[in-house]
Parts: sequence; structure tokens; C-alpha cells
Amino acid sequence: MIRDSIRRETSMFLAIGLVGAVLAGLLIGYEPVGGDPDRLYRPLKAELARSLARGELPYWSDRFGVGLPLVAESHVAAFYPPNWLLYRTLDVSTAYRLSMWLHHLALAASTYFYARTLAIQPPGAAVAAVAFTFCGFQAIHSSHEPFYCLMPYLPMALGIAERFLQSGRLGWLAGLAIVLGLQWTLGHFQVQAWTGGLVVLTALWRASVDGLGWRRALLTILAVPWGAAIAAVQLGPSGQFAGLVGQGHRPIAELLAYAFPTSHWFELALPRLVRDFRLGPEDPYWFGEQTTGYEAVLYVGTIPMILAIVGTIGRPSGRRLLPWRLLVPIAFAAATMPRWWPRGYLVVMAILGVGVFRVPARYTLLSMFGASILAGEGLDRSIGRGRFRLGMAAALTIAAIAVGSAATWASRPEVHLRASIAGIPDGFLWGALAWVVGTVVVMLWRSGRLPSGAVAAAVAVELGTLYYAGTTQWNWSIAIPEQSPVLEVLGRDRDVGRVGGPIADLPIRSGLATGDPYIGFNEPWSNRLLGMLQERLFWPGEGASADLDGIRRWLRRCRVTHLVDGSRAASAIGPELGRWRDPALDRIVHRRPGEPAARSWAIVRVEDPFPEARVAARMRVAPDRPALVKRLLHADDLDTAWFLAEDGIAARPDARGARLVSWDGTSAAVDHEGPCDLVLARTFDPGWLARVGEGPERPVVPVDGGFQAVRLEGSGVDRVTLRYRVRRLETWAAISLAASIAALAVAVGSFAKPRNNREAGDE
Repeated sequence: MIRDSIRRETSMFLAIGLVGAVLAGLLIGYEPVGGDPDRLYRPLKAELARSLARGELPYWSDRFGVGLPLVAESHVAAFYPPNWLLYRTLDVSTAYRLSMWLHHLALAASTYFYARTLAIQPPGAAVAAVAFTFCGFQAIHSSHEPFYCLMPYLPMALGIAERFLQSGRLGWLAGLAIVLGLQWTLGHFQVQAWTGGLVVLTALWRASVDGLGWRRALLTILAVPWGAAIAAVQLGPSGQFAGLVGQGHRPIAELLAYAFPTSHWFELALPRLVRDFRLGPEDPYWFGEQTTGYEAVLYVGTIPMILAIVGTIGRPSGRRLLPWRLLVPIAFAAATMPRWWPRGYLVVMAILGVGVFRVPARYTLLSMFGASILAGEGLDRSIGRGRFRLGMAAALTIAAIAVGSAATWASRPEVHLRASIAGIPDGFLWGALAWVVGTVVVMLWRSGRLPSGAVAAAVAVELGTLYYAGTTQWNWSIAIPEQSPVLEVLGRDRDVGRVGGPIADLPIRSGLATGDPYIGFNEPWSNRLLGMLQERLFWPGEGASADLDGIRRWLRRCRVTHLVDGSRAASAIGPELGRWRDPALDRIVHRRPGEPAARSWAIVRVEDPFPEARVAARMRVAPDRPALVKRLLHADDLDTAWFLAEDGIAARPDARGARLVSWDGTSAAVDHEGPCDLVLARTFDPGWLARVGEGPERPVVPVDGGFQAVRLEGSGVDRVTLRYRVRRLETWAAISLAASIAALAVAVGSFAKPRNNREAGDE
């Protein structure tokens, strides 16, 4: 029976093989470089790998600015089990590439599984799998690790939900909860929220329209919070951190930005056209549309587009895929809604409770997913000849209308596209070739002169080409610090503290700390100001002048000892230690407009950094944050602890004398006459606890607007010890453990029952 099942599903192995072949370069070092992969995700994973090598998780890291609760930064995915194996046993670069390759294969397999669950024939399921794996959304987000890692769990969850609704086996229900839980541990959370929503919609649809029973539907809906409970150990700390930094409170303007331009609908038929701006994804056109080329995309390939239309027209009364026929246009409407009805969009966001997420254009993911599934429906020779011809005519008509719409759009004065032949934009030429080839391939398949596997291969060729021609820069892996002379020099210097400059988190990959932290969450206030001031130094706006003394003082306060810069801006802060040619930094670090591709990189020393720990004999209160910032940018105040009035810190008299006797990073000895405050150059977080002498532990308090302080009373020599613990971690871990054990027990119990008993119970 197993052999028969494998033989029946050979199309799945074809789809997986095609995806693996297109991305085979990942196995030999060809990967996304620059941008977020090198400046954000690999540094995060480098810190995770260092912690795993010590047999622990990175609950806190002092390498990101003046500190960060790193486990709570969900992009680290510290609780995702595959990461424990990959980043514990392999070097970061190899683990990153292998993870990307395996998750794309898993995406093809899970999409195939979902398509087959919907009774799509194996060849069609293979086309759906390849189309969704390499659709436009996956292409532009191949630089965003959380997206392609969590994506396989979307179709997998929907497929498992369908299996439970059809069979009623509790093992499928438990499997659904496990899949949803794994997806939540990967961070970012937007697609996870949509996945849960789609599971709920599937249950409601199958119960109310298809009559599969409300008991199963309600149990399916309950699997959504069950999955969240499995991931509580990640969701809890991330939620606490999000609340601390204001992640969930986005301004209206931010929620409305990055909508999909309605006029770009033609991209479904002409996928290359809007990728061919002369200045790329940052062309001024995109800013006029209040988005970027990194977010606005909508295509599934020419052949899948044809097949989706054929499938829709070929089986107009089919109920299995009716939800997707509705969701494709609904998702497109949601992605474009801020452009044509912003008030309505905000109302919808409030009703659905997803207003914490930005980038409306990402709703096109659901349109592309649905179109891929519908394409699988179209690759079925059982569709009548008349319906097939009608579908082909409709596809060609839509293509012609799309060409007319695209031509009108391309004639707009703000649109400047690359053109190679007779002034015709390259995107039109690509579209013409793709439609001719696609039409021929589909017609040959329909006539029986081309096997279904060849159709899937043709889809892989077109979409694979578009995948590598997207916004992500692909090249050979860049070894850090080995290929960076600048970072190698800094790595050998034992006096390096934090390294700032426009190089984001790159120093972390060299075992150093970054002075310009870049993470997926909002930054804590102290890190945020550190980044903002460097932005004023390295990216000044028109007519703006940087407050060099204020910037230098804050760098010193945050213990930034060196700056790396490819321009001359940093030289105003301190002495240059030298300049180097650094091809690795040239490839990774974003270039300013007008900058040459090959830059001269300087290391600048920031002299006299503030101490990591100091004792403040005096205490003062600032009325608000702006007043405090102004004060600290213009005065060292090493002997003063500044508190905000809103924090309600108890007043105290000035100490007659106070000095730091010792400090080793976790404990201090302070000799003082009268009350004083031990001030630490570390981000305030309520998870940090301090113990004075043999007294009870108590939370540190915020000082200087975003650092840590420990109040010492009386006089004498006090020993202060500090430790970090994630608030309520034991509770979150207990919830995850209980939910996981329950899911595993139900799954094992369900599928371990004898087959005849299972079948009897399912009737």
C-alpha cells in the first residue's frame, strides 16, 4: 500500500525536485547577500549559535547596542526546534543556507499536500506547489528569513484542518495545533495570524456550506488557541517586549503606507514590467506611490495564470475551491484598500484585530496562494473541451486587457523603465515571450503531446528566472570577518567596545558588539536614540547639521568606542586609525546616492567612553523625555542620576561621598556615605533584578531615560549582584509544555489505535 501511495504521488517528488534544483546554489554557497540577510538575520543567528554552543538560549545579549532581551526578539526564533540542530551543529552561513533550501522544499511538499487534500489531481498539485513556492511574494521576501521559514506551515495547517474536518480523527486535530505552534515560534507573526484566520474560515465554511458538522468545526477553531499555547514560551516574552517598546501601537499613517498600487494589477500577466525601473526598487516612482519595490508584487507565473483561469471557468460550479475563488479578489481588495478607501481599511483592521501589522500589500500573498491552488485545478484533462477553450480565450483576453492597462501606466511621466529593443520596455518583451511559450505549452499538454511533468518544469523555469531577478541580491557567500579587512582589524583589537557606523549588526558576526543595532522590533529607547543620532551623522537631511558634540557624548555614554564609515562623516567624531579597501563591506553595506561601488573604509576611534558602571551621588528629576535628552546631549553628568517624573522614583538626599570599588559585569562593590544610585550602561528592562547584600531581589529602575539604576541606602560598602530572567518565563514554559504534551498524547493515541477501531469511531 505504501508503495502504491508513493507511485501515485510521484508528482510531489517532481515538484520537490524542481524546487531543489532551482535553489541548488544554496548548497554550494550561492545565497542572498547584503541587506537584511547579512546585516540582520545572520548576525541574529550568530548570537543564537554562540548561546547554543554554551548549552543555553540568548535570553539577554549585550552585543546589540546597550543590550537587548534577545529571545523576545522573535526573528531569532530561539524556540524553533530545527534551529537548535542547524545552528548548534553547523557554522552560521551553512546553517542559514541549508535552512533556506529545506524550508523551500517543505513549502513545495506542504502546498502539494494541501492541493491533494482539495482533490486536485497530482500533476495539478505539483504545478500549484511550484507556482506558490516561487511566486512573486516568495521572490521579494527571499531576503526575509522568517517569511520563507514559516511559509510551509500555511498550506500544511490548511491541509491538516481539511483532513480533520473530513475524517474527524483527533490525531489530525492535534497535528494542526502542533503545526500552528511551530509556525508561531518563527516570529514576525503576521502570516501566522493569517494562517489561524484561514483555519477558522475553513472550519466555518465547511460546516455552514458543505455540512461537515459543527462539532468538528468548533474543535478545529479551538486548535488555533491550542497552537498559540504550544508557542506560549515565545509569544509571552515577545508580547512583553512589544509592550515595553510600543510595538503594537502603530500610527495611522504607518498602517496605511505600503499598500499595493491598484494600477499594478496587470503584473499578474506581465510580471517583469514593474521590476524594470531604471533605478530599481528604490526608484522615486515608488515613493510617490507610498510604497517600495520591495513590498509591491503580484504574480504566479504565466502558465499558472492561464491554468487558474481555465480551472475557474472549467468548473464554475465546483464547491471545493469556491472559498479561494472568493478569497483571491478579497485579498487583492484588502491589499489595495488604503489607496481607494483608507477609512474603510482602518475600520476593517479594527474589526479583525490585526491593526498591529503594517504593509497592506502583503495581503497579495493570499491572492497568489489562491491563484496557485486554482492553477492546479486547471491542469486536469477531464475539463471539457468547450470549457477549456473558453478558459483559454478568457486568459488571452485578460492578457490583452492587461497589456493595454500596462501601456497606459508605462506612458505616465513618472514611470521610467529599462528598454533594450526599439524603445520597448523589457517587461513587455518578456511578457510576450512568456505568453507565447506558455500558451504553446498548455495547448501541447492539452493535446496529449506534452506530459504534465513538462508543464511543471516549464513553470519552474519561468518562475525560477524571475525569482533570481527579483529585489534580493544573490551572490556567493561572504565570509565575515575573514573577507572583511576592517572587521578583522577590529576583531584583533582588545580595546574595542561597541562598533558604530552604517554597518548595522555586522560586528556581531565578528564576535563584537554593534553600536548601531538593527532588529525587527522597535528598539528600546536608549538604543533608538543611539541609532537616530548616528543617522543624523551619516545620513543628514537637506539643510540639517549634526550636533557633533551631542552625538559624540551619547556614543561615549553608550560605550561606542569605534565607528566604521565609507565616507568622511565619522572623522568629525574622532581620529582615524586608518583606511582600507573592503570589498565585503562594499557588497553588504547600503550605498548612499552618488557613492562609488568601491569605497575607502575608515576606522575612527571614539575617545574616552563612559564607564560601564558608575555611582551617582546626586539625583535629579527631569519633567519629560525631551528635556532629559537635551540635558544628556550637552552634559556628562557622571555624578548625577537623572530620572523622569513619570517614573515616580522616590527622591533622596545627595550622598556625601560614593565610589565604585569593583565591577565585573554582573556584580559591583560600592563604598558610599549616604544614599546613592549604581548606574549601569545597559538598556533598562524590568527583567533585570538586583540584590544588595543578602537582601531580597528587586527590579532595577530606569535612569537617564533608558539605562539601569540600583538604589543603595545608608552608608558603608554594599555588594550588588545582578541577573536577568524573562518575566513569567516559568508560566509561559509550563503552558507550552502542557499544550505540547497534550497534543503529542492525542496524536499518538489517535493514530496508534487499530485501524478497524479508528474507522468505527469515525463513522
